[in-house]
Amino acid sequence: MDTLLRRWGLQGYDVRPLTTGTNNTGYYVGDEFVLRIHRNAIAPTYEHAVLGALTGLSFAVPVPVPTGGETAIRGELYGKPVLASLSRRIPGEHPVRGDDVRAEACGRALAELDHALARLDPADLPTSRIWDGDLTSVHPRVPSLDAVINGVPRRDEVARIFNRIRRRPDLPQQIIHGDFALTNVLMSGDRVTAILDFETAGTGYRAMDLAVGRYFFGVPGRPSTAFQRGYVDAHPLTAVELAAVPELELMREATSLVHWYGRYVERQTTAEDLADRVERLRAVATASR
Repeated sequence: MDTLLRRWGLQGYDVRPLTTGTNNTGYYVGDEFVLRIHRNAIAPTYEHAVLGALTGLSFAVPVPVPTGGETAIRGELYGKPVLASLSRRIPGEHPVRGDDVRAEACGRALAELDHALARLDPADLPTSRIWDGDLTSVHPRVPSLDAVINGVPRRDEVARIFNRIRRRPDLPQQIIHGDFALTNVLMSGDRVTAILDFETAGTGYRAMDLAVGRYFFGVPGRPSTAFQRGYVDAHPLTAVELAAVPELELMREATSLVHWYGRYVERQTTAEDLADRVERLRAVATASR
């Protein structure tokens, strides 16, 4: 760890584990920094470009600290090669499900972020992933859905759900966050202090962010109406978009399963994890009928 941190000129810091997320592992470096070890198949080039381009927000985002002209560096940690980045620590705590006041505040914050993301010019950014319902482009190790269907439990049901996923060219697209979960936002009291983890940022249906947020802030089968109220008050969507939100929620969950299968192929997750994702997909599919 010391050798890796010296790449940023840091020495003698107390290092404590933070989280192990889907695509990265985090460490507190003293009380000043957060070190992220990226475990995704895709380097964070686009993510870091978006973070560096965002301005004028009422909350913070984790802008990477460059070293040697790079925002993500390759090194070694515990004898294994890693890709790492460093950002300054942002104070706050994660909200919890069931707190409607905080859920509504988070909805407003995501709406503010989406307004800012819509102002970014894609021509000024690296090539983005596109979240438009094409499940064959989700993960570089999953060019075909046959392997996913044959490699997970309840494959016939999964195949039927995948067949329900369709592109929606009638819906507006823009750059979206794509993963607005409770663990990806920080708050102080009822105020959002930061939105984190832009790993899945990319071009997608703008109503997808609402679909994801209201799902994570609600409970299975009952998305958060408080979150949706906060979002729509600050970022009105069309009637067609609002009607499509349950469909987009299912699209996102199917996309997530394919992504997790790709990570399974890379031996970064387990068969039990895949089974859990299948059950989550089934629950969303039932609720979205």
